[in-house]
Amino acid sequence: MASNLLKKVVSGNSHGIRNAVGIFMNAARNHWNYQYKPGPYPKTPEERARAAQKYGLTVEEYQPYPEDMGYGDYPKLPDIGADSKDPHYPYDCPELKRNFNEPVHARAEIFGEDRYDPSMRPRIPLAQQWTWFLGVVGGSLALYFYLEDYKFGRPVTCKQYPGNGTHYLFTPK
Repeated sequence: MASNLLKKVVSGNSHGIRNAVGIFMNAARNHWNYQYKPGPYPKTPEERARAAQKYGLTVEEYQPYPEDMGYGDYPKLPDIGADSKDPHYPYDCPELKRNFNEPVHARAEIFGEDRYDPSMRPRIPLAQQWTWFLGVVGGSLALYFYLEDYKFGRPVTCKQYPGNGTHYLFTPK
């Protein structure tokens, strides 16, 4: 492919040069595409229907984020982590548990299979977690304050200086 692009550049066709540079530049900065940006917030039913069709949803299941959040016409998807999805379903992309053209959650970086899953029930109840935490911190503080008067360490006398009373020299006279 690169050789074909170079042939177009060498041939002198200005459109070929522009397209080749565009492709090379896109390959260098392929982290974002202007088409990924959501459209403006839908205000009329026709705009809602167009936005639902754009994201592959029906009008009934399409619900955009509130306008003040700044997500535009992007659909508000349910908060379901990848770990809660069916592991035996034949996904198009099984490592991410996604199908082709399925809209990505606006906060997808949080809901990975190795990340937070809001629909999972914690193994240890929150009240028990707080009890253990406060018990450990409270017990440590109680031990600290109880043993504050019983210091231990290497017994060291004050540093001796010539002007403060007795001073011993260890050099021969």
